[in-house]
Amino acid sequence: MKNELMRMMRSRGFCISFWLAAAAVIAGTPWTELTLSGLLESGAFADLFQKALSSKIVCYVMPVIAVLPWSDSFLVEWKGGFLKSALPRTGRRAYMENKLLAVALGGFLAWAFAGILVLFGYFLVFFPMEKKGAVPADALRAAAEMLLRCGLIGGIFASLGGISGVLGGSSYLAFGIPFVAYYFCMILQERYFPNALWLYPPQWISGSADWGANKEGLWLFLILMLFVACGAHAAVLYARLDEL
Repeated sequence: MKNELMRMMRSRGFCISFWLAAAAVIAGTPWTELTLSGLLESGAFADLFQKALSSKIVCYVMPVIAVLPWSDSFLVEWKGGFLKSALPRTGRRAYMENKLLAVALGGFLAWAFAGILVLFGYFLVFFPMEKKGAVPADALRAAAEMLLRCGLIGGIFASLGGISGVLGGSSYLAFGIPFVAYYFCMILQERYFPNALWLYPPQWISGSADWGANKEGLWLFLILMLFVACGAHAAVLYARLDEL
């Protein structure tokens, strides 16, 4: 598992996703709301970060960044001949487990690492300009929860990309199907099912609707979706490995 994760994190796709995610968060920050004429309100750095994560640009690039790190890695290894040497050493089950975890973590960590970097940068720049000298725990916790939801969504769509790649046998499908599914859900909710918030990915990020106390419904929904996606990925990947 360690080797698989290291290969994923050193890949060009993960590096591109990391920097794209960081750029999207920075570009989505509402800079026009920032005033430099006086001291900023307490927690301004965390508030800017939350608004950036719920911005349109972050919502638009979410599925792209999720799939780039490792969703097509099985196809690359299969067509490149790597599986011929890897499977005898690891076995099908171990290979399948390592692959599905690495794919999901690729989508999760690209957003998590990029978000942590940007949040830390905002803290260094804007916190000294705020009125109070104490870190606002509530604002920081809300920002961390929103970033965690971005990571979970990234893991879900990365796994969907892995499923699409295994079934379709094409990297284009591994990258394209999650993108299409993401926007299809948005169109369905906006045009036909306005009350079905569970269909609307931007709502999964912001969590602004009534999801219950402490957004428990949203957390359960995302975790369940991630487990279902990983389970489906495991099933189709193991079946394909049996055919090799």
